[in-house]
Amino acid sequence: MAEIADLSVPLIAPSATADVRESHDRRSPLPNPFFDVHVHDASHAVPLLGLCAGFESGNWRAAAFADHLMDHLIEFALTRDEWQNVNTATAYRALRRAARTVYLTDKYQNRGEVGELLLHAVMRQHYGTEPIVSKFYFKSAANDTVKGFDAAHVVFVNPPEDLELWLGEAKLYTDVDAAIRDVCGELSKHLSDDYLRSEFMWIENKLPRSTPGIDQVRRLLDEATTLDQVFDVLNVPVLLTYESKTVRDHLKSTTDYIAKFTNETSEHHQKFVHLNPAKKVKVHLCLIPLMSKKELLG
Repeated sequence: MAEIADLSVPLIAPSATADVRESHDRRSPLPNPFFDVHVHDASHAVPLLGLCAGFESGNWRAAAFADHLMDHLIEFALTRDEWQNVNTATAYRALRRAARTVYLTDKYQNRGEVGELLLHAVMRQHYGTEPIVSKFYFKSAANDTVKGFDAAHVVFVNPPEDLELWLGEAKLYTDVDAAIRDVCGELSKHLSDDYLRSEFMWIENKLPRSTPGIDQVRRLLDEATTLDQVFDVLNVPVLLTYESKTVRDHLKSTTDYIAKFTNETSEHHQKFVHLNPAKKVKVHLCLIPLMSKKELLG
């Protein structure tokens, strides 16, 4: 557990860019990176990250994509106290329990669990976040639907006693226009003052004892802290998938493919920015075009 921050200095620092992070001993180990980063444009008010699963032997890497999600499964589906205690003797049972948590649902392909797992992986690998609460901690049965944001993480900035709060949204869709429309509607609801206060209460009540920077996190989420201070350090990564003609029409990551990938994701970024209702916080858009959602889900 971290020491309580010195009250003579600000609790939290102004929001830092996502791609510049100080290393510190509170970061948990990560699987090897998987996605090809074809677009990384932080010059916009809403930074754009475009990720691709890539190709192998003329095929889109659906199986490898699914395997990468499994690499993050224990950390995503179990509580922080549970996954930090996983070892060689308990790994198999922990993985089996995590898999049952995510996939033991009615028609899980049409629910949000896999999209939330993907969001968790991208936040960890590409935005440098550290999870504080598993949304699955709120589930009491396999088919429960957990309301609110799809991920609750933090990022430690320099000095490490300061932090940013990262609350993510994900849509594992086939149609990009529907994904943009639906996520913008949820952002409008989830970032209202009353909804945020309710979300903070639930997160604070479920914080595991092993949460990094738990004292700073609790103070940030406390009702006594003005939301103006929270908005200064609140980042909202929005992850959208969709079935892409560009991915479908190629068999290899060529120069031509990357150029078309860049143009396609830039067009969708412009659509999102036009509809984005979240003007008072830092929103990050991550687009992951798919060849086939059905093939990914198996």
